[in-house]
Amino acid sequence: MPGIHRFLGFYLLIGLIQGIVFYYSDQLYRLSETVFFVTYTVVLVGGTTLQLLGEKARQWRSLLPTLAFTLLMGGMTLWVCYGLDHVGNNRWAINSWFISVVVLSYVCATFLFAWPAEKGQRWRYEDLFQQAWNSVFIVLYALILVGVFMLLLKLWGRLFLMLGIEFFERHFWSQLFLCISLPLVFALGMYLAARSEKVIGQMRGMLFSACGLLLPLIALISLLFTLTLPFTGLGRIWATGYSTPILLVLAGAQLFLLNGVFQEGVQPPPYPKWLTRFIELSLLCLPVLAVLAFYSSWLRVEQYALSPQRFIALAAALLCGLYGLAAVWAVVLRSPVWLANLRVTNPALALLFCGLVVLVNTPILDPVRLSVDDQVRRLLDGRTKAEAFDAHYLRFGLEKAGEAAYAKLQVDLDQERILDPESRRALRERMEDTSLSFSEQYEKERARRPKPELEWIGPEPKGSEQFAELSLNTDSGCEPGCVLWAVDFDQDGQPEVLAIPRTSYRHDFKPPRIFVLDDKGEWDDRGPLVWTQLPDGYVDTETLIHDIREGKISLVKPRYRQLQSSDMLLTPVVREP
Repeated sequence: MPGIHRFLGFYLLIGLIQGIVFYYSDQLYRLSETVFFVTYTVVLVGGTTLQLLGEKARQWRSLLPTLAFTLLMGGMTLWVCYGLDHVGNNRWAINSWFISVVVLSYVCATFLFAWPAEKGQRWRYEDLFQQAWNSVFIVLYALILVGVFMLLLKLWGRLFLMLGIEFFERHFWSQLFLCISLPLVFALGMYLAARSEKVIGQMRGMLFSACGLLLPLIALISLLFTLTLPFTGLGRIWATGYSTPILLVLAGAQLFLLNGVFQEGVQPPPYPKWLTRFIELSLLCLPVLAVLAFYSSWLRVEQYALSPQRFIALAAALLCGLYGLAAVWAVVLRSPVWLANLRVTNPALALLFCGLVVLVNTPILDPVRLSVDDQVRRLLDGRTKAEAFDAHYLRFGLEKAGEAAYAKLQVDLDQERILDPESRRALRERMEDTSLSFSEQYEKERARRPKPELEWIGPEPKGSEQFAELSLNTDSGCEPGCVLWAVDFDQDGQPEVLAIPRTSYRHDFKPPRIFVLDDKGEWDDRGPLVWTQLPDGYVDTETLIHDIREGKISLVKPRYRQLQSSDMLLTPVVREP
């Protein structure tokens, strides 16, 4: 029992470290995005894999590879972020890598947890299978525990809030409490799930029972769809524009259910002989579905050139085809154990998948770079007509690599080093349509916009020339014009500026805005001036402007003072009867 408690402390220590990192995440991000991402990768990947490793963490043959894998993932994150620092913000690369981290952590952690206990032994498929599914259900159990914990905290806070006690509601949802408590509860859930083999086994058994029930149905769907194709033709598939994801989902679902029935690969099939043969026949459709998905994406590439999304679709179809061929090969190779060859191909394909995921995040198979190269190559060799070239997507849809290729195309076009005269003319027209970014187009339209009429009542304060520029903003209240009046609202010797829009009708109502001169010498919009006696705060701006001109206006000290409560400043809005 003391050993168990000490090991629980190991789980909670990991959760505490994760919580501290979460709490200081803002400071880490302000320090450096690279430090933030690397720290999160090490803490989440390392912490979660060590918790999943369980009592095997006592064995150096299991612990050292896990620590090495954690450092490897942290190093790869550092390498990816370091590269992004030199090319600018690349949202595709960031999103791609962190999705890859989750996938790599799951697959590689399965091999780490099934690491042979003694030197010279090889991985056993039974251990890989058990660890792969146990990891899913252990994490799911911990997440469910965290969800229930948060619901109970909400219930606790609301109950006492009804009694007028705000302490629990305020502190249970504070950043400090959530950042520390949730990782600790997650760690406790991981500990309980890792030691509840019976519960995890029951959850796994329920899933496999569902797989056994659904596999014949999806086999029927797959077989009927494939047999219908010769009669309907493939034209309808290509015309949809979304055939690739549907075909991949069908093939992927069949492979998932098949492995749920296959399990460790030592038990006989749970079906009568005729149904087993029917399922085997449906497995022959898997390569066909993968080829159709691949060809469907390739047709889009031929029509519109390569894009990162189409590259991922092609890679997924290729991988699905390999899994399909492995299933067909297992059917062809008859053995005493049903589909026994899957015990060999599944681990190999999983490692191949990990290698492909890593390469996608390197310059070797970078989808963005490959897409840029293909877009430009097709334009230059004539496969893409100049008048159909998507210059906007090249410049604004393919990150920094697309911008660089766009700039090079522009230089080559100006120097007439590419294409024929007619194609150059068409390409020049296409590029002129996208010569400005959204921000540049906004600035151009902003410069064309007629300047609102600004009228100052009384002396103009320091920096008053800034209002000519501020009035051009799309959210400015000075359209079509406004009256400006310098007045010292807070009696600190430095006047503020009241900007009063010229609005003639109530439905065009825009409240006057108060501008304050900040420490940088810039006028900053700090908020509206409203008439609190009316529900909508409507101000008759024409009357207000008239009264300012006539001097019929004065500053009045508020009758009701404001309330200061912790970090809240409360202002009473009292309407006179």
